[in-house]
Amino acid sequence: MSQRGISFRLNLHISVFAILIISAIVYINYYFSNKILIEKIEEGAVNQSNLVISRISRITIGTEEIARNVSYQALYYFQNKDLDFFLHQVVASNKILESIHVEFSEGNQTNFTACHSTGHCQQRCNSDNEIFADSSAMDGGMWSKPFYCNNDTSHLLVTYRTPIYLHDSKKIIGHVYCEISLRKMKQMLAELKIGEHGYAFIINQAGNFITHPNEKWILRRNLYKDHPVIFYSDLSEIESKIKSGKVGSARGLSEYLDNQKAWFYFAPLADTKWTIIIVFPEEELFNKIDFIFQNIILVSGLGILLLFMMNMLIFKRILTPLAQIAAAIQRFSTLPGKKQKSKDEIKMLVESLEDWQTKYGLLIKEQTHTATEKRKFDKDLKSARDIQLNIIPSGKPSFTDHPEIDLSAILKPAETIGGDLYDYFFIDEYHLLIVIGDVSGKGISASIFMAIASTLIKTNANILSAKDIVSHVNKELSERNSNQYFVTLFIGILDVRSGTLDYCNAAHNYPYILHIDGVVQTLSKSHGLPLGIYKNKTYGSSSIELKYGDVLLLYTDGVINSMDSNSQHYGIEKLEHNLQNLIDLSADEVVNRLVKSIAIYEGESSQADDITLMAIKYLPQAENQA
Repeated sequence: MSQRGISFRLNLHISVFAILIISAIVYINYYFSNKILIEKIEEGAVNQSNLVISRISRITIGTEEIARNVSYQALYYFQNKDLDFFLHQVVASNKILESIHVEFSEGNQTNFTACHSTGHCQQRCNSDNEIFADSSAMDGGMWSKPFYCNNDTSHLLVTYRTPIYLHDSKKIIGHVYCEISLRKMKQMLAELKIGEHGYAFIINQAGNFITHPNEKWILRRNLYKDHPVIFYSDLSEIESKIKSGKVGSARGLSEYLDNQKAWFYFAPLADTKWTIIIVFPEEELFNKIDFIFQNIILVSGLGILLLFMMNMLIFKRILTPLAQIAAAIQRFSTLPGKKQKSKDEIKMLVESLEDWQTKYGLLIKEQTHTATEKRKFDKDLKSARDIQLNIIPSGKPSFTDHPEIDLSAILKPAETIGGDLYDYFFIDEYHLLIVIGDVSGKGISASIFMAIASTLIKTNANILSAKDIVSHVNKELSERNSNQYFVTLFIGILDVRSGTLDYCNAAHNYPYILHIDGVVQTLSKSHGLPLGIYKNKTYGSSSIELKYGDVLLLYTDGVINSMDSNSQHYGIEKLEHNLQNLIDLSADEVVNRLVKSIAIYEGESSQADDITLMAIKYLPQAENQA
């Protein structure tokens, strides 16, 4: 009983002391933290505002990027008479566009135009110079003034124009016009949840509304000249900040919200000379403060009750044997496991490779013909070749755990380094992934793109689907492909138990299967375009079953494009003929004999393209054959 009384008295004293401390903290917090809470609430509102601004900027910046990309490629597709198809594909794959218009001109005369629209607005993309703020400026990207569709006077549109330059010159030969809908932008703003009653709108540099929840105000009211719709009477300072492209916030009265007190935040939209203004009713922003303090009081009460109960438990345990106290401390002091740290290798590799590409680009541009710089360049090329050879695995692997696989490969760059690639590795115990590809071009740039592609393949090879791997790699390559490189690719996943090969051919040369009876079979199914062109392209796949003794041969076009002294190509027919004579040979013998055949055919001629060969001979064990 005395022990129980001591525990109760100690607990009572500690609990009373805790109540006094917590009450003081709540009291001080109530009177002195109001300012901090308001700042935090406004900071949260700014963050929410920035999310809205980011959504709008993706539309405007995305439109500018589409226009620039089309301007880079329009001349090529025009010369190949595929411009209409190309514009249709661009409009179909970019939902933010209402229409796109390409105009080629000579002097002051327009000699060719092409236009595609989504069908929502049945008019040609507006390319009239009068809709641009400075119609005389034709040599840079520019947004137009807002204008209404000729066929739908309630549909507000805006156009972004960028010039088309003649290749390797600053001569302007035409323009690209990308038209987007401000109605869609207004609808997107309306769909964004900005508190319960908050809203957002956009004004142009002159202060005219180009989007607003109240459609009657669009292009009919001006933020600076009309009766204030959100600001207090003194607009000069805020107007100066907006026109100078600054970010700011203030309080005012919202006419749209029946003159409620509101907090607003304004920020410029990149490259458009527009400003987005986001309005939050003050009642929504600051009514949470009282709720927070109510929760503090509630939590404090629960904390005191919990403290009282914990103290009773602790004091009782203090009077128990020492062994029980030690066990209790051990149980209560157990900490959760440490968080594992993570590293982004693809990004580091990509950034390193991009820095390396930039370094070599500057080196090649600035090099002279002096012997010292020539030796330095040769040394750097040797380093680049060593790096490339380190990325590509050995051409003669030894699969000690998989005697059913006999594999041999070789890569012979046309220059010191090249753009061909091959790879092989086991995804798991029974699935062998094989890859061969050919990057457009040769030399350092092609080898860097090859290295990126090889790394992305390894990173995405965690699934047993060739088409899914190709789709993921294509998407990541397209997003980083500012120089418009592309790579043809064949990926196969071989189940070494059954001989089933799941493969995806992205515009690569058709592989061959040399059967044990001498029949040469062509895997003539193709599953899509080269990688790095369209990031949303999907790919298919096919499968085939390898039999005992079958040899799968993969190659790049440098094999069939090899030329003799008369500039005659080695060709498909010669490759198939020579392949028929390689029955009952190992994979290494198949590769070596084909390489020797090509070398004999070329004679004294120099190698014109990178040559890559890979042979895989399937030799399943007896129990697998049954």
